[in-house]
Amino acid sequence: MARLLLPLSDYNRVYQVVHGVIRDLGTAERSCIHFATMGAYLLNKHYKVPARVVAGAFGLCVNGGAIPDVAFFGRQDAGLLSSDGSGFHMWIQTETHLIDFMAPIFPEAFAEHGATFGTPRKMLQRPLAEEAAALANLATPGDFYAMPNLDLTQELADEFFDRVVNGDLMKVADAWFGKRTGKQKPSIMMGDSHGPPIRLSLPSTIATGAW
Repeated sequence: MARLLLPLSDYNRVYQVVHGVIRDLGTAERSCIHFATMGAYLLNKHYKVPARVVAGAFGLCVNGGAIPDVAFFGRQDAGLLSSDGSGFHMWIQTETHLIDFMAPIFPEAFAEHGATFGTPRKMLQRPLAEEAAALANLATPGDFYAMPNLDLTQELADEFFDRVVNGDLMKVADAWFGKRTGKQKPSIMMGDSHGPPIRLSLPSTIATGAW
């Protein structure tokens, strides 16, 4: 089994398009729901990779050392990690891999929540077979542990698709992505009936390596 489903250039293409579509929507810039849902859609359509979104709690070792830096998504109560509507992460799972297109902006997302450690700007797509056995085993950069919450996944997905605007944003992302073999357009115009069209541009940030 290949360690990566997508080469770095393709991963960055999906990431930049999704980020470019949502980054002017306030807090949605760092919305894992948008990155996961739109990313899964592009994987299914353009790469023919069966992909689904999964929400829950998640842990990732971002730096190693005597005391590793580990980032947690979810709720921590009495030393236990769980997930609910106010504390969760959403990622993509295929038959063989876990993929997170939000990973290139983890540095900004973690800093926003008070993290003092530095986070490399890398892509995250790892074979499911390499998942750590427990949260306590997250010691080497790239080690990950996922705690899916199927009820929360369904709830968040339903809420996402109940909003018409999200369907429109997915269409914009699809049109901007274009053909896999075509050159990526650096910008695209997006308009609606509520105001003049706006120009969306690809973000300058990209992943420069892999976890």
